[in-house]
Amino acid sequence: MDLASDIQTDDWQSTRETLRERNKYMFLNPMISDVSFVVQDSSKDHGTKVALPAHKYVLAISSPVFFAMFHGGIAEQGNEIELPDCNSECLTEFLRFIYYDELHITANSVLGVMYLAKKYLVLSLMRQCGRFLEERIDPNNVFETLTQARQFREEELEKRCWFIVDLNTKQCLESPSFLELDPAAIRSLLRRETLKIEESELFEYCVRWAKTQCQIDGLEASGANIRKILGDTLYFLRFPVMSQKQFAEKVVPQDILSDREALNVFLHFSTPNTKPDVVFPCVPRSGRPLRRCTRYTEAPTPHHWYRPPSNGTGRREEILSFTVTSESPVYIAGGRVFTRTFGLSDVESRRDKVQLWIREEAPLEKVLGFTEGEFLPDNNGAYSGDGIDIKFKSAVLVKSGMRYSLRCVIFFSQSVTSNKHSPQKDVVLEQTKFAFESSYYGSHFTEVLFYTPWNT
Repeated sequence: MDLASDIQTDDWQSTRETLRERNKYMFLNPMISDVSFVVQDSSKDHGTKVALPAHKYVLAISSPVFFAMFHGGIAEQGNEIELPDCNSECLTEFLRFIYYDELHITANSVLGVMYLAKKYLVLSLMRQCGRFLEERIDPNNVFETLTQARQFREEELEKRCWFIVDLNTKQCLESPSFLELDPAAIRSLLRRETLKIEESELFEYCVRWAKTQCQIDGLEASGANIRKILGDTLYFLRFPVMSQKQFAEKVVPQDILSDREALNVFLHFSTPNTKPDVVFPCVPRSGRPLRRCTRYTEAPTPHHWYRPPSNGTGRREEILSFTVTSESPVYIAGGRVFTRTFGLSDVESRRDKVQLWIREEAPLEKVLGFTEGEFLPDNNGAYSGDGIDIKFKSAVLVKSGMRYSLRCVIFFSQSVTSNKHSPQKDVVLEQTKFAFESSYYGSHFTEVLFYTPWNT
């Protein structure tokens, strides 16, 4: 008997030549399904449930948890699994990845999918969700992501969110989602040592949040009610590190502190030696430590002096291409530029106008950050007095192994110089490696400024 003659040419097995194509056909297909998941239907009102069909064999070869569930010593006998902790959108994307290695996640679904990947130990999916989030967290959405991370108990993601808050505190607090944070998140925020913001400004944002909570609770936004909303969290604000003027003009009029608390803070300002006891922290927040990738093994020295034209301003441009290899996320904060040496007669008064870009090179050729301004020389570099730090308004996340470039333009009305020494091609700092393509004499770039890792 010729069985091949009985097979129709439009049979799904015949028209799908690869295993991936056949698995794709079986995705959410009830044909020979031997298990189904009952979840909340994300396309309908809350409470409506839907059953999504699946196949135990595909699940078991993708997840050790499913393997144990279906084929282990205490294997489940039923063919229906209820999942109260996810919805149909997240489960669909989870199954899509398991069946044929595609992922169509969005900002709304990614944490739910990541939760399922973690629950069922699908590690490659966890990594993809992590990269998706890592590339998209910014000051505008960080508190939304933080709220979801706390909800799904994603501790590493929560650390990443706090890292973004540390680097861009004021921008993050300007986002509408800041006002939607719960009291526990506000408490965690104020306890952080690494925030980058003036304490008086942080106080004003906290008052704004508390007034919003008063409005939600139907309360008058009085000093007493604001204090009630803040509760013990108030004692994480560092009033003694403000200036006396800031405290008198911004804090006292809110009528949040008791008379004794306010008096003790004023006495702290005015008493030079024996300070009164205050219940608020007296040490300024430290901020995140800025790290420096130094391209030279010795202090810069003049190489060639560039003189401006007699009738105007000179212009020097340089591009520094590099790749970063790191297991931890790396955020580029800016660069350090060498323009001239200390000892010149105008060094303390002269400002250099500098523009700085960072861009991702092929294939996107996309500008990721830009800053400009006039800068005085400083002593911040690895070699004191070797130039000026140029920082972006927001640090820029770079992907491991991708090629990027820093481009600076220096405008000068008086002579500037480049560095005489030859830079290192590769620089390794702990687990982070910078590989530079530009290694010629006469460079202006002496350091790349960056932040990493999530260690706080």
